[in-house]
Formats: sequence, C-alpha cells, structure tokens
Amino acid sequence: MSEQDDLLARLRQTLDEKGIDSFHILEDLVPIEEQMRYFRYFDKVRGEKLPFVRDEEVDILFSPYEAIERKKLSLTLLASIPDVAAYRSIETYHSSPLEPELLNWSAMALVSSRIVLSSDLSGQQQVFISSGLGGHDRKLRFFALFATRERTAFTDLQREIIDREFRFQLQQADVEIESFEIKDNYFTLLLLFLFDTDIKPILNAVVGECNQYGDFIDKRFIFTNVKVLSDNEIQSLLKKKG
Repeated sequence: MSEQDDLLARLRQTLDEKGIDSFHILEDLVPIEEQMRYFRYFDKVRGEKLPFVRDEEVDILFSPYEAIERKKLSLTLLASIPDVAAYRSIETYHSSPLEPELLNWSAMALVSSRIVLSSDLSGQQQVFISSGLGGHDRKLRFFALFATRERTAFTDLQREIIDREFRFQLQQADVEIESFEIKDNYFTLLLLFLFDTDIKPILNAVVGECNQYGDFIDKRFIFTNVKVLSDNEIQSLLKKKG
C-alpha cells in the first residue's frame, strides 16, 4: 500500500509545485506495456515529421481494406495535430473500431489528441497520468485485494459486515465502487476516486471498523493501479501469507 500511496503523494506535490491544474487520465484499461509502445511510436512518428493529408488519413482509418499497421499510423498521425476534425474522427473510430485489435491503440490516440488540442487551445502545459487501470475525468481507478487474517473462509456475518461497512464508508468519502466481489477468504474492489483523495487512511479506517467484530481482516492488503489480478494470481499471493 505504501508504495502506491507515496507515488500519488509525490505526483500531487509535483503538480502543485509546478502550478499544473490541468491533467489527463486515460479512461480505458490499457496495459502499461501497450501504452509505452504507443508513446514510443508516437514520438517516432512526430520526430520523422511525415507529410500527410488529414482527410486522406481519415479515409484510410475507416476503410475496410487497409492493414492494421497502416491504420495504427493513421491514428497516430491524426493524434499528432491540434485539429478538432482529426480528434472527432479518432473519437468516432474508437467508439466502434472496425478492428478490435486497435481498441487500445485508438484509446491512446484519443487521449493524445485531447492533450495536443488542449495544449494548443490553452497554451498551457498538459500532463498525462499513465495507469494500467485508467480512470475517469479527475478520478483514478485502483484495484484492491483484502483477505482474512488466517486465510480461513468468511462467515455469513463477516460477509455482511464487509459489504455494509465498505459500501457505507466509501460512499461517505466520495469513492465510487465499480465492482465488489467477496469470495471464500478474500474480497476485491475496483475503485474510482478523485486524484487529490488520500485513500490510505480511508481504507485503513474501514478495515479497522470491520475488525471491531472479530479482527478477521488482514491489515495488509494489495492496492494497485497497474492491473486487475486474476483469481490464479490472487491464490498464489494468498499462499505466501506471512
């Protein structure tokens, strides 16, 4: 928990020190590795300064006959210019991509185009906050994993306590629960919360409230914005108790 919390604190401090109040968060769940591939490609394309015609690239993007690699280039070229029509074309494509393989790429092109447009219109420095789980507006998305202290199964009463306390306390803190699953001896949450929210004391407080009824939740928990852990990954982590 502390590594993620420290990272958020440092990021908030950096933005405050530089006086930056405009930042962009990727809304889609795009793996970090693919985000990095996109940005390397984007920088390469911008550096080469390839001549192109916007409308021709739009036609290529929506053509059913063009190769995926060529459409990647079109998306990247369109995202590189401060042009509203180019942005709308990317937005339209991303809403229903002809090639499902380009869903993540078009998501990245869309946020890149938004940054380029915003920078051109405002004349201010724009910041992109990268996260494998994305976010929405000024909210970040995080995955949290909690387990029983002794890895024993939850009782029905404990399930009720967890469900009641987490929903109530997080709602009070303006933290949105996108998914909430209680399994045999662990539970997971997918959360959206405002960038300037200090989430650590909130989650610790909810765990403390639940533990008043028997100290059954492990105070150590996983909290990450990199990926949603699969059941197999969770089971492997739980076996490493202690």
